[in-house]
Amino acid sequence: MKKLKVIMIDAFKPSYLKYSPYLISLSKKYQHGELDMGIGHWNGVETLFKGSSDIISIFYKNEKSSLKLVRYLLWLKIFGKAGRVLVETLINFPRLIKGYELVRTDNIPIDKLCKLDISINKHFAKEHDFVYFGELDRIGHKYGTKSREIKIAIKKIEQKISKIDWDLIFSDHGMADVKKIISVPITNECFIDSDMARYWDSEENLKIIRERLPLEYGKIINWNKKYGDLIFLANTGVLIYPNFWNEKPVKAMHGYDGKDKDMKAFYIIKKAGGEKDIRAVELHEELKEYINGK
Repeated sequence: MKKLKVIMIDAFKPSYLKYSPYLISLSKKYQHGELDMGIGHWNGVETLFKGSSDIISIFYKNEKSSLKLVRYLLWLKIFGKAGRVLVETLINFPRLIKGYELVRTDNIPIDKLCKLDISINKHFAKEHDFVYFGELDRIGHKYGTKSREIKIAIKKIEQKISKIDWDLIFSDHGMADVKKIISVPITNECFIDSDMARYWDSEENLKIIRERLPLEYGKIINWNKKYGDLIFLANTGVLIYPNFWNEKPVKAMHGYDGKDKDMKAFYIIKKAGGEKDIRAVELHEELKEYINGK
């Protein structure tokens, strides 16, 4: 397959376009628009380059986990953050050798890690010539989507992009300012993301958990059971805290329903056309045509 020259701007939402004269100039020349990347994390990126995906989160339950040896490292909990760094290093070292994406474990309880596995190995875009900008994701979480820091970062990013040859510029998701913070039940068999709470348990216990969930601030979704027998997805702008990632509440979050305005990603493909809002799977088909036509 012919390679594309791909630029990914993590967490660039369409409303940021007004801060980037260079991207505005490109959008006037080429097909561009909002991009529905689906629910959760990584789902849209895999769909964009592979055509489909069932990924909803980085971690899923697997009794034959590649992380099962972590159970021998539970004693490292007594060393706090230093122990966590060592656990993360031991997890990532073999991944680094294989050329896989490195993962963060942040505040995931070590005794839960040994029952989990990682849904991402190689980044799906890296089969192409790939350039990545991750600043907006970090800055958005820390300062919010309307911050001065976001505008400054976009200016710096567009200066770099203007010097790069490309076929596709895209973002993997949008970003929503946090308007509400909620808590959810934490059980022995669960994974608590910032935007999603996932549980594995008996039907009887799941019924009890469901009754304790703040359903006025989210909804139950059906997905591959390896990601949870019961999955609660928070409404856009609702942060679940405490969770397994954040030491303190953040200003903005993503991973919600991709149909929501604030979750829309952005794309420009170097071919004639105006504004066209599409789903990741539709852009995947257009990219196949684009490659064949090169």
